[in-house]
Amino acid sequence: MQKIGFALSFILLCLSIMAEGQNTVIKGKIIRKNDQENLPGVNVYFAGTTIGSASNNNGEFKFSTKNTGTYDLIVSYSGYKRIRETVSIHEGENTFHFEMEESENTLGEVVITGTGTPHHLKKAPVPTEIISKKTIESVGATDFNTLMMSLSPSFDFNPGTMGAMMTLNGLSNDFILVLINGKRLYGDMGGNTDLNRINPDNIERIEIVKGASSLLYGTDAIAGVVNIITKKSNQKLNINNSSRIRKYGTWQQNNSLDLNFGKFSSNTSFSKKKTDGWQLSKYELDGDQLVETEAQAQIEYEDYTLNQRFGYNITKKLSVYAEGSYYEKDMYRPQSVGKYGYYFEDKTYGSGAKYLLNNKDFISIDFHNDRYKYYYRYNQEYKDYLPGDKSINNDQRLSNINLKYVNHISKNNQLTLGADYINEEYISDRVLNGKADVTTYALYAQEELKFFDKLDIVAGARMVKHEEFGSTFTPKVSALYRISNINLRGTYGLGYKAPTLKELYYTYEKGSKLYLGNTDLDPQKSEYLSLGIEYNTQRTSISLTAYRNNVDDLIDYKEVELTDEDIANGISIKKQHFNFEETRSQGIDLLFNTRLGAGFNLGGGYSYVNAKDLTNDDRLPGVAENYGNIHLDYNHSWSKYNLVASLTGRFQDEKYYNDSRGNAKAYELVNFTTKHKFTWVKNFVFELTAGIDNIFDYVDDSPYGSHYATLSPGRTYFAGLLINFSK
Repeated sequence: MQKIGFALSFILLCLSIMAEGQNTVIKGKIIRKNDQENLPGVNVYFAGTTIGSASNNNGEFKFSTKNTGTYDLIVSYSGYKRIRETVSIHEGENTFHFEMEESENTLGEVVITGTGTPHHLKKAPVPTEIISKKTIESVGATDFNTLMMSLSPSFDFNPGTMGAMMTLNGLSNDFILVLINGKRLYGDMGGNTDLNRINPDNIERIEIVKGASSLLYGTDAIAGVVNIITKKSNQKLNINNSSRIRKYGTWQQNNSLDLNFGKFSSNTSFSKKKTDGWQLSKYELDGDQLVETEAQAQIEYEDYTLNQRFGYNITKKLSVYAEGSYYEKDMYRPQSVGKYGYYFEDKTYGSGAKYLLNNKDFISIDFHNDRYKYYYRYNQEYKDYLPGDKSINNDQRLSNINLKYVNHISKNNQLTLGADYINEEYISDRVLNGKADVTTYALYAQEELKFFDKLDIVAGARMVKHEEFGSTFTPKVSALYRISNINLRGTYGLGYKAPTLKELYYTYEKGSKLYLGNTDLDPQKSEYLSLGIEYNTQRTSISLTAYRNNVDDLIDYKEVELTDEDIANGISIKKQHFNFEETRSQGIDLLFNTRLGAGFNLGGGYSYVNAKDLTNDDRLPGVAENYGNIHLDYNHSWSKYNLVASLTGRFQDEKYYNDSRGNAKAYELVNFTTKHKFTWVKNFVFELTAGIDNIFDYVDDSPYGSHYATLSPGRTYFAGLLINFSK
């Protein structure tokens, strides 16, 4: 499979030798209408082509083409009203000037995750929640977990020694598909998806589709899909550096370089994070006794990530790309806590091509390979190991090929056809006694229909063939009906998730506990229904959605009886994966956003979750019932200076756990962030960030090993600096 990927990447890159000369220039300047300030980073392009550029820090744009004639020129920038203007292009220089108006809300944002084709948020048939670039930047979160919990009440993260377990509307990360630019984020540590690879400073926007609403995605998407779109500048030259420091030796930096010369583009980013870690309590429970420990709730770690993407527009219709990334993370533990720390390594590479058949129709192919390795790194002599030596725990591999065809049959009818190939391998002598692999094939068809300019319907089906569990059929349908400023949305869909290789074959002993897989497991199937109403005006948007997600044969651990051999080997607890016949997560999500005027914006949300194992009438562990968020932002510009101040709050009640460690406490956190942007030097932008996390100094000081509500160490101050150069 890897040879196929390398060959595909090589072929696509070799196509770049087909460059042609260009002699027509399109240039101009873009300013903000209300104060005549230059707007950097605005995308300017011809609709239905790969031809375009972006404005620099002076608001100027320029690009070339060999074509003349009449085109629709698109001017697009997040947070501003999109401009579409029909223009006549002649040989030589063509000059245009545009004034952009700020959007009153995010309803004009374009989303792609739900259907795989662009839709304005307010007209997207598949219910989609968006976290915009402006909102992300105003919060100033230090990590992905904090960002999501600050802005979406539907998400929670259950803290753990090796990372946080994400939940969405009561269902765990096993059922959440996380994408970065549409590619699967693969590999876990201790059962938790490794989200540390996601740097908030490099995120353009986040699109969230809840439940089994979209048929573009199969396995892992029963709870929903989170698609993280990273920043990518179309400016000729864009250099960005951002750094941030805070207490406990916590430091992070993100650097990026974007180059766009004619048909060629290159996007490079490098980020690094580190922390000395901290304790929430210097005690841990040993039976019924409290004993002192050096174990940290937040383990000391250091990591870095390198991403590279090359693109080439061979013609105005055909574009190709190749990309890759490397990630490394070291987690350190004192010798008194363990003989080793944890080390992780992730390598990805991929390539793809997109051919525009006309202004809207296209064919695309994408290949993605991900290899995630998890090691023990020893901090003392042990057996044949010396301090610093590593031993591999597991090697996880993914190969994915996706083919998609989109055809606008008519103005009111759009067809999408696609095929997916996924191969997974899990290699471990420690927990599998060797290697296991599985291949999944999928075909899907989706029809988007419009009726009377008021009713939009998306319907289709996905057929999945799993080499171990056979074939299944998962239809889905979503509908949007518009009445003036009110949108009514409904979704019904079936989901499917086969047991993972770990759930089938895993054998792991930790201390006196033994964890086992189960080869007799059945696939998990879901039935998802949601009904929602939205009220939208230029200043205010409010949405209320009720949902129900029934999951049959949900897989989880269950304690089983010890054998005489287990007792002789010192095993005190043995757990094995089993299917639970019937589980259900249901509740409501409320989201609102309103512009108050004078630069102020108020937003927030509330989520009620009722998640139960109906087999024994018990709540699902790690889930609270009530979650809420609120954020108040202030944004104002004075000539060459812009101020953004943001106050964000998060609250949730007690999280239920059915074990001896008790429940996780209820808590409230309030953070304050300010950003000061200066544009008084040509081609440069300087931005200072300063703020306070956890203003009211809440600390969950439960003994180490408890179910923590939050890992916040209390009130901390942070500061950062961003320097950007573009031309």
